Amino acid sequence: MSSEPRRRGSAARAAALAAVLVLLAMVVAGAPTRDEPGRAMVLPYSAPDVVNPMRGQFENILTSLFPQSNEAQAALPDWPGTRDAAIRVTWRSLQPVDPASLPSDAADDARFDFSSIDRALDEYDARGMRLSLRITTYDSCCDPSPPGGVNLAVPDWLAARGDAVERYDRDGVQQVIPAWNSTTYLDAFEALLGALGRRYDGDERLAIFEMSGYGDFGENVLPVLRDDLGRPGPSSEQSEAELGYLSQYQDQFITAASADRLVAANLRAFPRTQMVAAPGNAYIVAQLMRDSPALDGLAHPVGIRSDCLGVFDTLPTWAIDESSEYVRRSDPIIEVLKDRLRTAPVLAEWCQLPDGETPVDYYRKALRSVVERHVSMTSSSGFPDQLSDRRMRSDEYALWRRANVYAGYRYDARAQVDADASGVIADVRWTNRGVSSTHERWTIGYQLRDAAGRVVATADSRLDLRDVDTDQDGDAPRPTPASADESVRFELPEASGRYTVTAVVAWAEHKAAATTTVDMGPMNLAMPGRDGGPYEIGSVTIR
Repeated sequence: MSSEPRRRGSAARAAALAAVLVLLAMVVAGAPTRDEPGRAMVLPYSAPDVVNPMRGQFENILTSLFPQSNEAQAALPDWPGTRDAAIRVTWRSLQPVDPASLPSDAADDARFDFSSIDRALDEYDARGMRLSLRITTYDSCCDPSPPGGVNLAVPDWLAARGDAVERYDRDGVQQVIPAWNSTTYLDAFEALLGALGRRYDGDERLAIFEMSGYGDFGENVLPVLRDDLGRPGPSSEQSEAELGYLSQYQDQFITAASADRLVAANLRAFPRTQMVAAPGNAYIVAQLMRDSPALDGLAHPVGIRSDCLGVFDTLPTWAIDESSEYVRRSDPIIEVLKDRLRTAPVLAEWCQLPDGETPVDYYRKALRSVVERHVSMTSSSGFPDQLSDRRMRSDEYALWRRANVYAGYRYDARAQVDADASGVIADVRWTNRGVSSTHERWTIGYQLRDAAGRVVATADSRLDLRDVDTDQDGDAPRPTPASADESVRFELPEASGRYTVTAVVAWAEHKAAATTTVDMGPMNLAMPGRDGGPYEIGSVTIR
């Protein structure tokens, strides 16, 4: 019996499989070209950005994408889009009614006003986007004349309870700041978190919840008390006795016991939702990433929300500065935090240009941080040209653009396709040319298609794209690519002819027992030629 492959159902006409034409995918650095017919191609970084969930530029605090958000930059091409937005909502807006005035069994809808969050979820969902949410309880900026000369983000009824807040004067405006260790404050905020979790943790339109309840803008540090209000926190020498952990910069006020409560309340409210947190407080980082009992059962490792891209490192000073006591004693939490750069999302928000620094140096520093620290998402706000009335210089724009294009994941695939008696074999290589992997679940499906585009066979992938990443060098001219290989097999087609192998990457980050579901659609690969989802990655001719 011949060992040559035969087409099933064609015994009377069986012929040897004389030749197999292998068509390989090639990586090109410039504009898409085809060196040989049928070769797969890779979009260059200079092409419009590849828009996908949880990567690249995102709409931050109601600010549209740059450059189209600024009329002065009309000469620059519009950013092609985003699938993500982030908002901040004050506790005051969510709970105007004193819970003490309500029956003890009052429903959440009677206790809280969720309308602003509901509206945001609806509006962004209509645009094919998901939401990141943070609740703030003190915002030091940016209304110089608040109503009544009082700046507060907590509910009026809470502010009326003397043990729940502290009051300071700054330039004639009263600053109402939570008493972070007050049982009254913590009890009430825990109740808010519980209600938010009941309503939104199962909602797939909410992609990220940012740890909330402590710090200026909810960022887990309070330098405003030290720098502007004349109330520095405990010194390095005093902090362990007063707070229960080492604090070196006099910008911390929450005790370990209070932090334990607050972290646990956040985690228990949103076990199914990706959480991120500002990493300025080392003790809170340790609780969120390693120590809290509430980490059990969490669907995702807690990620990082970094402020001041372009000015400060994505990692906090306590974790990288040689003078930091945490660095001197090689505290293990530093490695936990650094490892989290690769295993969970890193969201970065820009800061304004410091005095004495050039825009080019600023954007260059940001680009280096995006690459080296595996930044997934970059905000649409905060950088100097966002609101500038001067046209952005080409060298500045090039650096800003690279920071956004490099951020997150950027996958392409190519396949060497062959055939034998057992079927069609595709040896597939997936390459990620972004600075981080995806941190959501995606499933890869392969199809074997005939010349008319009809699917004649399918195969499933065993590859997890979350594992396709590598270390990055912030000084390199472009991200270091990471690759992963797998082989898939299709049944041998009955008819001769040219067959293509296509791939579709389907979003699969569904929440358990979701209350509201979404479908983010197939992933856009960094390849041209998509037609309704699948991408051609290789082909074979069977004669």
